[in-house]
Amino acid sequence: MGKRHKVSSGRVGMMLTCFLMLTLIGVFATYATPIPAIRGILAEQALLRAASDVNPVAMRAALQAVKPVLGSAAQKKLSALPGSPAGLEAAGKLVALDTVRASALISYRNRLLVIVIGILTGLFGVALLGIGEAASPDHTDYDGKGTSP
Repeated sequence: MGKRHKVSSGRVGMMLTCFLMLTLIGVFATYATPIPAIRGILAEQALLRAASDVNPVAMRAALQAVKPVLGSAAQKKLSALPGSPAGLEAAGKLVALDTVRASALISYRNRLLVIVIGILTGLFGVALLGIGEAASPDHTDYDGKGTSP
């Protein structure tokens, strides 16, 4: 049986801290996930309020109120819509599409964030534990204590 390497409690604590950081980042990332859906709900509420009012000025105002919560591509399409019930219907479809795209993008970024940080914390934990400190292949003794092949 080979010689056991004693791992200090400080190193184990640092490794646990690495993995706890991954957990915390994952938890904090979940707070960003519902943002596109909330923005989409707020935009749809503004459109529904304008649709209930037959006033074309209120419809145009609703279209303008929705504009800041949309992405740049949807904003360009929204500015070309008329202030009519048909324009509001098209704006509702734009809001739904933009919400789905933004949700997919945030989900992708969250997964990427957790994966990258997980790999980095794992590598950092391995480095802290000193798992790569096994004897060299040529059994050379660099610390002067002597080894046998």
